[in-house]
Amino acid sequence: MFVGRLRESRARPPLPGPPPLEMTATLFLALALSATNPPPPDSGRFTLYKLQHEVGGETFSWVSTAGGRMLTTRWAFRYLGTDVRLETTLETTEDGRPLHLRSHGQTSTLTDIDLDVRVEGARSFPIHRYPPLALEEALFRYWLAHGRPRTLPLVPAGAAAFELRGSDTLASPSGPVVPKRYSVTGLLWGRQSLWAADDGRLIAVVNGDAELDRFEGVREGFESHLATFVRGAVRDGLADLAVQARAVRPIHEGDYAITGARLVDGTGAPPTADAVIVIRDGRIAAAGARGAVTVPQGMAVVDARGQTVIPGLWDMHVHFEQVEWPAAQLAAGVTTARDVGNELELAVGLRDAIKDGRALGPRLLLAGLIDGAPDGLGVQLAGTPDEARAMVRRYHDAGFQQIKVYQSVPPALVSVIAAEAHRLGMTVTGHVPTGMNAFQFVEAGADQINHIGFVLAVMTPPTAPGQPRRPIDLASTEAQHAIAFLREHHTVLDPTLARSEQNAHPKDSLFSVYEPGAAKAPPELAEVLNASGSPDTVARRRMAWLARALPIVNALREAGIPIVAGTDLVVPGHSIARELELEVQGGFTPMQAIQAARGKMYRPAPLWRSAGFAP
Repeated sequence: MFVGRLRESRARPPLPGPPPLEMTATLFLALALSATNPPPPDSGRFTLYKLQHEVGGETFSWVSTAGGRMLTTRWAFRYLGTDVRLETTLETTEDGRPLHLRSHGQTSTLTDIDLDVRVEGARSFPIHRYPPLALEEALFRYWLAHGRPRTLPLVPAGAAAFELRGSDTLASPSGPVVPKRYSVTGLLWGRQSLWAADDGRLIAVVNGDAELDRFEGVREGFESHLATFVRGAVRDGLADLAVQARAVRPIHEGDYAITGARLVDGTGAPPTADAVIVIRDGRIAAAGARGAVTVPQGMAVVDARGQTVIPGLWDMHVHFEQVEWPAAQLAAGVTTARDVGNELELAVGLRDAIKDGRALGPRLLLAGLIDGAPDGLGVQLAGTPDEARAMVRRYHDAGFQQIKVYQSVPPALVSVIAAEAHRLGMTVTGHVPTGMNAFQFVEAGADQINHIGFVLAVMTPPTAPGQPRRPIDLASTEAQHAIAFLREHHTVLDPTLARSEQNAHPKDSLFSVYEPGAAKAPPELAEVLNASGSPDTVARRRMAWLARALPIVNALREAGIPIVAGTDLVVPGHSIARELELEVQGGFTPMQAIQAARGKMYRPAPLWRSAGFAP
């Protein structure tokens, strides 16, 4: 029997907090077990990382009880100023049959859980998505003990599968350890890489977590092998993409023509009905009305009657921290994407695989993330000018086009980073670091700003601490000064409106009410998306803020400030369309929104050439 309450919520200051998803159900299951689990380790610890930066740990212990054994796990980490705590207990029989699971706390800064599961009956295992590592170890040992079935049913929902991918040799004081490497599905969105010893001890995992960030967990004593685990996960992920790329072949390559479609060319010209588009060697050679463009004799033709052709879109704010992202974005018409913060190994691997045809996805432009030491985001953490310059050079040497400055970079280092980037022909984008405002950030050398909130903050008079800002009056001295400043400095803005909507919408509403693409997300991802939002009273204020921000973005565009479209995660394969819809709600024409997603107002030569175009 499963009797429980599962609550998913969000509590990530200063971002909006979670919508609860409450579930009460009674399931009658039968558990027929013939195998016996080997006894698990009595206690241990895992070190937890986000983007390879240590953020905390998970401890666990097994104790004997009157009816069998009980596992208790506690994880605690701190990420971007927010504490995450989770405590889980699993009761089993002496031979390892699961009986009762309780889990309470947070699975990330975005998601809370309150789960109570009792199991009786069929072969199944109680576990929630994005579980603690010791609980996943118990699941893995259960799978081993029961003959490694193709799939293993889970309660309250889903099924897990483990696929052997290889092994890695790790040095240790007691001699080499050779854990096997598996791909795991069913516990989270996408695939997880897992390393385990022959006795079932879990050594490490690498995956996207419940807020879609790159996450690593490593058993105590194996932390020095983190780089091996990161490389192994990237290698297996790229191998999966190569299989996908071989299976999904283009309908046509080389020379061919598309005829009969309605053509929206992105120039501002009216749509062309019954258009002809001629492609030679994979590039558009001619496009126009049927009477103006002729299909060369003998050329293959794609009949596109009843369809619309638009230019490939540019998503200028992505984080492809899982290999599942690129193909989804390509399927949505995104042919160029800018990754503005990722693990270097994964970003470079994806970029090169896509460029070489070993993976399906948009061509990737890369902005290398730099944050402040010691507790910033990722591992490129600068505390001194020399460290900052070295990090810029490392990204440049890896083929990155930009540097992304993050929230905790010391203000004094922004000009150092910008000067070194500009010296090397790179540009600088990012968040406005704490202790600076948008004016100071740009004056220090930033070429671009991520997120509209940083710009809106300088368009009204300063307020007392704890007091809300006044609504923006575009005719005010402050707003006019901000507009003139950004225009004079040619500052580019990617407002990430779809992400703002995800953060602001009421948490007691399914996210699909606002972003229709969320309804098509797989269950593991839908759980994360529906955990987003704000409590009702906060949501009303934040949604009103967003409604006021939309026309301001359009006013910035009308004033000549370059606006580019960027989604910042949200729903793979869908939210680029939502970003354009929100722009249109703010006053963009549909053509202007398409042009924003084509970089029409923003074509710096280094980025444009790197994407294969002439500036």
